[in-house]
Amino acid sequence: MLRYVLAALLLPFPAVAGPQIAAVDAEVAPVVGTETPGLAVLVTRNGTVVHMAGYGLADIESGAPVTEDSIFDLASVSKEMTALLAAMQMEEGLYGADTPVADLLPALGDGGTDQPLTVADLVHHIGGLPDYLNDTLDVDETTTNTDVIAWLADAPRVAEPGEAFEYSNSGYVTLGTLVTAEEGAGSLGDVLERRIWGPLAMEQTALVDPVDPDLLVTGYDGTDGKFEPSHEGTVIEGDGNVFSNLTDLAKYEAALSRGDLLDDMSVLFTNGTMADGSPIDDDGQGYGYGWFLEQIDGNSYAMHSGSWMGTSTYFQRNLTTGVTVILLANGESIDLDALALNIETAAD
Repeated sequence: MLRYVLAALLLPFPAVAGPQIAAVDAEVAPVVGTETPGLAVLVTRNGTVVHMAGYGLADIESGAPVTEDSIFDLASVSKEMTALLAAMQMEEGLYGADTPVADLLPALGDGGTDQPLTVADLVHHIGGLPDYLNDTLDVDETTTNTDVIAWLADAPRVAEPGEAFEYSNSGYVTLGTLVTAEEGAGSLGDVLERRIWGPLAMEQTALVDPVDPDLLVTGYDGTDGKFEPSHEGTVIEGDGNVFSNLTDLAKYEAALSRGDLLDDMSVLFTNGTMADGSPIDDDGQGYGYGWFLEQIDGNSYAMHSGSWMGTSTYFQRNLTTGVTVILLANGESIDLDALALNIETAAD
């Protein structure tokens, strides 16, 4: 494997894209070139961009810089968009949160559990489905949603629906498959384009393949400034695989802030409940529609991280103050959650 050591290769200053805050630059400086080759940072306040910049390298070998238009794999941050589509369909009355999944997706079967698996169970990671990434399914770049659903139909459940919170990629592959079937669409990407990306003019956002491969960053693994290329392709939809950039995510965040996408946006940031009626509590965090929910220093936060081969992402919304931080890195080993909080403070 090729391995690169970054030092003088890195740009000393960010690639200016929009408004910038010097204190945010200072927070970013120590991690670019050491924990990730490149980083894209967006900060908004009530939907208005207050900081947007790319730092470091999109590709080490060519020396191409990260910019606001650099495209990253969002990985699990994609889940919020899948859940948003489900919320849209429920708001339109296509089905309800308590609708059994087997009624909408017969290929999944009933799982042989005492309680039916519901749409809400998928949304909130309490469905008891085994995770296809951690179990016996042989996954490669040709594995499809149909393959995952067929495997899940025969796989033993790890818990009764509603009894345990267990973060589940399988649940969101199932949810994405269900959403697509309800639209009669060819792919989840078609639904996302029609309902979200097209109306918001998110022209560089796509599922599975980037719109413009020339803008796609190269992914890396490694720390301490020592990086090697890392990539593993997949065509699975629903739990990840959305490709986007800061330019488009600024439009998306503005729509979330304005409340454009649902009549009642609060449902996205409302904690789910277990079968016994108790709220989800995963070490102090709840889970809404594709968002972890947490109280930090008296503020209500919704956030989600993403990690895959060659990428790390983080989307943090302070629901109390209206400040949002979005971080996109082309290093898979960087931990972005603490950095997001520090950047939020620096932007104040």
